[in-house]
Amino acid sequence: MKNNDSSVAGVLEYIRFHKNNYLIGNLDSGVSVKGNMLSPQKGMEYTFSGRWEHHPTYGRTFLFGEYRASYPKELGAIRAYLKENCKWIGDEISKKLVNAYGEDVLNICKDDPERVAREIPGITPSRAREITDMLVNNQANEELQIELGRITAGTPVTKRALNRIIEAYGREAPEKIKENPYRLIEDIDGIGFLTADEVAMKVGYKKDGGPRIKAGIAHVLKESAYSDGHTCLPLAVLFIKARALLDASDDLVGQVLKEMIDQENLVIADKYVYLPFFFENERLIASQIKSLLKGTVKPGSPVTDGLQQDQSEALSKAMDRNVFILTGPPGTGKTYTIKTIIRSFPDARIALAAPSGKASKRMYEESGMLAQTIHKLLEPQKEKNGFYFTRDAENPIDADIIILDEVSMIDVSLMASLLDAVSPETRLVMVGDVYQLPSVGPGNVLKDLIASGTVPCKELDIIKRQDEGLIIRNCHRIKNGQDIELENSTAQDFFFLKRHTPEQIRKTVFDLLTDRLQKAFGYDPLKDVQIISPLREKTPLSCRAFNEECQKLLNPNPPIQKCRFKKGDKVIQTKNQYELDIINGDIGYIRSINLQERTIYVDFENPDRNVQIPLDKNNLDLAYAITVHKFQGSEAPVIIIPVHKCFGTLITQRNLLYTAVSRAKKLCIMVGQRGEIRKMINRNKQQARFTNLARFLRE
Repeated sequence: MKNNDSSVAGVLEYIRFHKNNYLIGNLDSGVSVKGNMLSPQKGMEYTFSGRWEHHPTYGRTFLFGEYRASYPKELGAIRAYLKENCKWIGDEISKKLVNAYGEDVLNICKDDPERVAREIPGITPSRAREITDMLVNNQANEELQIELGRITAGTPVTKRALNRIIEAYGREAPEKIKENPYRLIEDIDGIGFLTADEVAMKVGYKKDGGPRIKAGIAHVLKESAYSDGHTCLPLAVLFIKARALLDASDDLVGQVLKEMIDQENLVIADKYVYLPFFFENERLIASQIKSLLKGTVKPGSPVTDGLQQDQSEALSKAMDRNVFILTGPPGTGKTYTIKTIIRSFPDARIALAAPSGKASKRMYEESGMLAQTIHKLLEPQKEKNGFYFTRDAENPIDADIIILDEVSMIDVSLMASLLDAVSPETRLVMVGDVYQLPSVGPGNVLKDLIASGTVPCKELDIIKRQDEGLIIRNCHRIKNGQDIELENSTAQDFFFLKRHTPEQIRKTVFDLLTDRLQKAFGYDPLKDVQIISPLREKTPLSCRAFNEECQKLLNPNPPIQKCRFKKGDKVIQTKNQYELDIINGDIGYIRSINLQERTIYVDFENPDRNVQIPLDKNNLDLAYAITVHKFQGSEAPVIIIPVHKCFGTLITQRNLLYTAVSRAKKLCIMVGQRGEIRKMINRNKQQARFTNLARFLRE
């Protein structure tokens, strides 16, 4: 074995762990190595490139990024390799092979099985061919990983994505990538257009190739959907964006656009261009809503006790029609109105659902009835390439009335799936707050339904609570474009702590978490308090910056080498994984981390679940601080909101501030620049989303 600062060489003697193409092993010298390797072979000689690190359990370990393999040269190592990797070779046969062929034994076994069967007693022709197949297969696996590493070197393709490429394409991966690198976008999770484009340029793909132009146009529409919430783009806007991205001529972009529309890869509706998926979603929503509005359902017996006038109007509309929308800010009596609607149908089978676990738990606490996430209501089922909902038009939701809460959070995809599973005999009541942020996903469903003028709707706008406190009062003031109220109030549920710099704000937030909130109110900084920030990263007040420091301050457990998580961390799921019974936005706490099994055990809340998640292949993020968008639909006893001009003006609009404040159940604390609040409230030019749902409903 030899080594220097960046490389180590030796024979792989022991494999401690190999899962998801990740190796932890020992060389014949005793050196511990770890890194990504498709098919590690005991007895093979490797040269690893990487760096040294210290592991608290295993000591000094070499973390490799690249490697090259070669057959062992020392005769004892060759015998060990043959015995380890070839089914029919033991002590006696390995000795005969080495004595007969010396250092060339592996090449002869690989290239000439007939000779081996003829010359070595104890090896039949069929066994000789099996030995050949094993050696050829091992060599092919090594060459595959090395070739893919060469193709993707210097590009943003991650090791995780590289493993997925191997799983998807096998040994044909290099040729498939060279033939059309843009197939990676559809086939490999985690690879988008920009990454595929870098790979394409590296393998010499033509910039004006048809697959590149098609992939670029699709990328513009996907980026507009998942970054800006548009379900479609005006043809002229799409043309300009695609031309700029691809650095292609007008004629070429126009030609490929026409081809994609002719081939139904894109849909055009009144000069708006869609990816087919989003067009079908909006069309299905419009069709189902129209169908429900025409249907007849069982009448109820209205219960009007304790209702004020606007609530009575809401109840009347809900009783009259199959579809009804109830909106209103906090404190206006939406919950009581919904309870009244439920009481007005005493014999009905009622299903309650919301987009997030916390929102559904809140529905249960307020109504006393079973409530679940919309995903659960639709009963997802795993299939080979993902999931499908078992509740659909052929197997509708078994309910007379479906009541949905936090509808502003529901994007077109989820709403289409839900409505597909609502039978014509079902009454649908949707509850939401149009002043909150729109859904994270594409579309503007709640606002479009209301804007269409076709769906009965009632907004409650009168505060019903006797002592509403400043949280509710300030939500209404923000909604109405007025500055928040702090002075001349005895309320103890809303505070603004003036600080000028990001460093001062951070210091105050950490002081609140580690000392003041516990001493003054007895709040648990992990379970009761949530920091919500406008941005996930890029400023000292971003979620990432807060999470890194909060992990150190609030979690006393020791750090784990090369693992961003620790036992006890507060985490959030960032992607739906129905096979694990977790959805995007679920919050939990890490119970343990098993490095040998490369597994994280997480206790999720609302509902309580213990989930086993791969350490190297997960969709978890720290959750001491969460973006306002991510926390929409959830509540916490205490909300802390940093306020500073470093967040910029694009995202810090009135609806973001309103949504942030409305997440607080008992206490809202803002820390930062007081003048920024007035500026945020005055910024009410929310970015319009290109959709056609309202128009489809009116047609």
